[in-house]
Amino acid sequence: MAALALVLAPLLLLLAIPAAAPARATLPAAAVGPTAGTLGCRLYFNDAGTGSSPTVWQDTFTLTQSPAAPKVGDTVTVTLTAKTGPDNGPVGLNAGDVPVNVTLALGGSLSGSATLRMSSYPARAVAPEAPLGPITATGTYFASAAGAATLTVGRVTFTNASATTHCSAAGDRDHKAAPAPTSIVESFTVGGTGTATPPPSPSASATPSPSAKPSSSAKPSLSLPPSATDDPPTATDEVDTPAQPFGPKSVKLNCKTLSSLSSWTATHTLSMSPSNPGRGAKVTVRLKFSAGPKSGPVPVGAGDLVPKATVKVGGVGSGTVNLQGPAYGAIDANAVLPGATLTGTYTTSQAGLVSLTVTNIVFDHPQVDTECNAGADPVTGPAATSIVAKFTVKSRAATGDEGEGGGGGNGDGGGNGDGSLPNTGEGGVTALLLLWSSAVLLLGVGLVVVLPRRRGIPRS
Repeated sequence: MAALALVLAPLLLLLAIPAAAPARATLPAAAVGPTAGTLGCRLYFNDAGTGSSPTVWQDTFTLTQSPAAPKVGDTVTVTLTAKTGPDNGPVGLNAGDVPVNVTLALGGSLSGSATLRMSSYPARAVAPEAPLGPITATGTYFASAAGAATLTVGRVTFTNASATTHCSAAGDRDHKAAPAPTSIVESFTVGGTGTATPPPSPSASATPSPSAKPSSSAKPSLSLPPSATDDPPTATDEVDTPAQPFGPKSVKLNCKTLSSLSSWTATHTLSMSPSNPGRGAKVTVRLKFSAGPKSGPVPVGAGDLVPKATVKVGGVGSGTVNLQGPAYGAIDANAVLPGATLTGTYTTSQAGLVSLTVTNIVFDHPQVDTECNAGADPVTGPAATSIVAKFTVKSRAATGDEGEGGGGGNGDGGGNGDGSLPNTGEGGVTALLLLWSSAVLLLGVGLVVVLPRRRGIPRS
């Protein structure tokens, strides 16, 4: 997956306290915000390591709870909202790709933590570099003791399958292992007297307070629990984890041949087999698209055009997989190129989540190639496409069946299975034929134009 770009600025505490109140009166809790704030964030591939690509997330935040004036024994619902959400990275996302978890520290008369969740985020498909959209994360905690208390947002986690982003107070640090409490703090009073024992079956969306602190004047505990995804799978009999193939979905790419730019829209599907292999398995990757671009005014001979693609392996894997489809047959002038299925293989290594991202699609011709990706200029400024699939490698070793296969790629070690992939693509066909036809018109019938083949550099 791509990397998310995130931000949060100082927050204003709004605390409504009556001028005078009886000794045992319950003081209302005012919501925090809406107010602007800033968080610092880092990207963690497969939620591992100390993070990279530091970013900030600026937004308008609101923290509320219901009931606003809880009493001892209440189960309180807490909601954190963000107005626009962080900006997406350079790769598009599908709806629900990035669930949100918010860790709250309970302080004052309360102790422990609570987790707020938004299980399906974003609400819609989001293009690269676009805002992901509003966030509404909810959870509960148990009001175990009377007295002055606080809720502090400690960490916000965006749990993409292949690249998790952790955010906490502004500044660059390891936001997963060493989060700093944010300035989003709600102060309130828990009414009633004494302490209460949490119910035997607390809400699954919260971590209840195990016990009340002896004094309401004690300093709040802002320690945060470790991420639920910190530990890699170790069992030898894990259940199958559903894979997340891409598509079929319409995708628009930019293409370039020589100096000619064009666009190409087709329905793409990216899948893998087996979809839940063990370590050391040979995985076949398939990319299928519904149709190619339109050919130019000159026919293309049978076998002269071969579709190829480069797939980047991410998450616990690394390297690239080279895909190739069968050569096209003869193509008439001004005809739409047929669809194609490209395949390649690579061998898994570590257990965990793996992402597959199509970074380049090529239409390889003996004279000149065309290269297609998401870059505005696919050659001088290439960018990975939004065609991303994900699957999970089990801890167990690959079975005999998973070790079989063949194909044209090599992942996890960074190699290319079938040699360098030329930097070319679909638009090259049209531009090449236009170039040929222009030469014929200018120089006369019977002229044979031979162009030196452009040698490309593989893109990861």
